[in-house]
Amino acid sequence: MKFNIFLLLFLINISFFLGQYSNLNIINLEKIAQHIELQKRAFVEDHTPNEYILTEEDLLLQQPLIVRSLVNSGYKIPEYSEFKKRIADYFKVDLDKSKENIVTLYIDEPVFNKGIGFTDEEIKNIILKTTNLTFDLYKYRLATLKGNLFIDKERKIVTPMNFLETLIQIDNVKKNKYKIKQNLKLLSLNKYLIYNDSTSLTYLLSREKELVHSLLLDFNYDQDNRINESVMDSIYREDLTFGRNNFLGIDFFNLVFKKEHKNHNLYIRSGILSTIENDTNNQNIKYATILLNYSDEIINELSNKNSFYTTKELYKILAYLANTIDFLSMKYKNLGMSSSSRWNILGKYYYSAKKENWEKLINEFKTNNYYNLPNLKKVVNYAEQFDSVGAPD
Repeated sequence: MKFNIFLLLFLINISFFLGQYSNLNIINLEKIAQHIELQKRAFVEDHTPNEYILTEEDLLLQQPLIVRSLVNSGYKIPEYSEFKKRIADYFKVDLDKSKENIVTLYIDEPVFNKGIGFTDEEIKNIILKTTNLTFDLYKYRLATLKGNLFIDKERKIVTPMNFLETLIQIDNVKKNKYKIKQNLKLLSLNKYLIYNDSTSLTYLLSREKELVHSLLLDFNYDQDNRINESVMDSIYREDLTFGRNNFLGIDFFNLVFKKEHKNHNLYIRSGILSTIENDTNNQNIKYATILLNYSDEIINELSNKNSFYTTKELYKILAYLANTIDFLSMKYKNLGMSSSSRWNILGKYYYSAKKENWEKLINEFKTNNYYNLPNLKKVVNYAEQFDSVGAPD
């Protein structure tokens, strides 16, 4: 009797879940077939009037297909609490505060930084003032371009926009015959984001590099060493391949310190610096050396009255650079500026700057409690031992 009661309760729970699942993930085959045809005109040369611009309807049609594809591939849909936590960890987004059931992460400034929790109407007003795009083109651009990410709170999935034909094969609309396609890109993306699946990240780095690089470059997720290393390696190889050696410094600097416009706040991808610190050793100092040599440009900016950065931002940049690069120079004596291996960032500035300028810098560090950086106070003390020949040891 007790077994029958447990079985009954189990069946009730399963029925309730399947009811929710089915209602949320109804597949409208006729509509999907129509939009597959429409999407064939999504990219028309010169953007003629014949071009099809995707809309919210395309997004809503793809979501049930993605859920089916994931579940068919053995993916476990997470509990909302787990999903919410992972999204907060990756993207600094509190889903509970969002007004939308499907939250959009925009790759463009300024909407990405300001738009979390905005309604579509509010975003339309921002786009009208800041871009030449229509709202639908801005929001629902296909992932073959630089694409936004959609965080579905109800279905608990993360996805870009996709061509519907990559998700379903329709055999006969009238007879409701179709096959859901496996989509390894979306499967791997969700397994990595929600379950930190290492094999999925390996697949993404191998087969969907632009998508996984976008997590760092467009959405500022900088807490995975493998992604950070892959992005840095791509920048390094591309600059060397195309003879852009002189751009290595600015490219790596912009990777760490992000500021799109003069009136925007400075954003620091500190995870990149942590990766550089973790990866640097006596045999591998190339990334640390690139930033070390570029630091002269930052110091020169302190005397530039028309600088793109405020003085406080420049002090903060020097603090973050020194916390990592100068600390590494204390550990690895072959790490130094190209002009002289005995100089590091703060050591050179201490020796060459006027005393009052050095004191302004250090006072700013102290005012900000050394930005809670673990090595900064130590490298400041080390810098104050530099003399005309550089490092004290």
